[in-house]
Amino acid sequence: MEGSNGVQVILDGIENNPSCPHGPTILFKRTIDGEEQKFYACAACRDRKDCNFFLKQGDEWTSQKQAHWDTRRKHILPSIDRRQLSERLEKIRKIQSKDRSYCHSCNLLLTSEERSSHADHDVTDKISDYQLSHPSEIMKPLESAKKEAQYLFAKRSTQAIVNMLRSAGIRSVLCIGAPRIHEFVRATHSSDMKSLLLDFDHRYHQFYGDKEFSWFNAFNCHWFLEDEGKTSTLEFMRQAGENELAIVTDPPFGGRAEPLVYTFQRLDVFHKELHPDRNGALSLMWIFPYFMEPMILDSNPSMSMLDYKVDYDNHPLFQQGHKGRKYGSPVRIFTNILPSKLPLPEEEGYRFCDFCEKWVSSENKHCFKCSSCTSKDGRTYVHCDRCARCVKPSWKHCKECKRCCLPDHKCGDFKPAGCFLCHKPGHKKNECPIRTNSEDADSANRQRVRKKIKVQSSSGEEGKTMGKHNFGKRKYQSNEKNIKKRKV
Repeated sequence: MEGSNGVQVILDGIENNPSCPHGPTILFKRTIDGEEQKFYACAACRDRKDCNFFLKQGDEWTSQKQAHWDTRRKHILPSIDRRQLSERLEKIRKIQSKDRSYCHSCNLLLTSEERSSHADHDVTDKISDYQLSHPSEIMKPLESAKKEAQYLFAKRSTQAIVNMLRSAGIRSVLCIGAPRIHEFVRATHSSDMKSLLLDFDHRYHQFYGDKEFSWFNAFNCHWFLEDEGKTSTLEFMRQAGENELAIVTDPPFGGRAEPLVYTFQRLDVFHKELHPDRNGALSLMWIFPYFMEPMILDSNPSMSMLDYKVDYDNHPLFQQGHKGRKYGSPVRIFTNILPSKLPLPEEEGYRFCDFCEKWVSSENKHCFKCSSCTSKDGRTYVHCDRCARCVKPSWKHCKECKRCCLPDHKCGDFKPAGCFLCHKPGHKKNECPIRTNSEDADSANRQRVRKKIKVQSSSGEEGKTMGKHNFGKRKYQSNEKNIKKRKV
């Protein structure tokens, strides 16, 4: 799939890609000045300051490069001794609250004897039993927008999501980056529900054993401690049964959807292998902003969006009240579970629509012309007969553009979605019939080169133009030779 920045993700054979400290890299493809480039980069970190792995496809993956990244892996990733951490956690649990501390500087639970050696650090003292079982309320959120982007569900939303799962008959929850759900299930419904947390944040090792937490990269389905992590996850799936397991995921909003879908599909395959008689796909709840709906549905057409507005404790806009967004949080739940099985809290104003057979928000009115409850952003949409669909109430129909848009828009700015190459709807550039014919593709490249030369020549910069002209001509001749070879 091609993103808004023109970069495509290629996921075929990802497990065989070169690895950075965060697991197998992803193969990306982009086109610059008509030239296609493919390269491998980190699956998790979009900022090269966090992980600067970069390898062009076709470049040799030498033993020296492998050794370099093995060294980098040891430098970037913390050393984890699960047995030692487990013993330490048991020791911490047995002592009184007044003798427990947590060092944020070292990401370490402390006893009173160890406290003095962390005197100059950022430390929280008197860790209660509740805090030990709710570590997301102790640890400071990691808020790198291009890496973890760690925002945490408000208690009301956490409870609502778990209630939905229970109503749908879910009794085992695989939480991928949703620690508040994991904590709530373990604290409130441990008698008849189970939960396993898969998260990119290694700090949870301090608070959970290997049957409760696995260090995981959701963008390439990679367990950092593969032998332990993958084994624990598969065992959790095996015990969960055929149709009582669901994935609940709250990934960073800036991440690409395609790698996440790849991971969910891999987990679905693992579960299907363990339960061959399972009916349908593995249940999934994917928490993402409503405006990402086209991207999610394009990657996973079986999903539908619920009206429930998910609130966060530590996000300035994704919450209710005077501090939040005017129309409530824009974050929604996308799921492949039948919406009629997922009741939304009536005390928050949600109601059941008999026509749509699903729960909707108070402002979402059923449109009989569209045969649907159409609102998405927290406002009541209005139907436009000319567009034959419901639109945002702030939009007006424009005769020039022949569609509804904001009143102060500039006519002609709207362009129908379609192919960037041939400008026709119904397909993307990568699937364009023009690209399937190599001669046509090369011809298009030659035309672009000629056009570029013509523009440069008219600028009067003869010295620069001549150099670029010669380069373009050589490239053009090279393409012709390649065409002739293919014809022969």
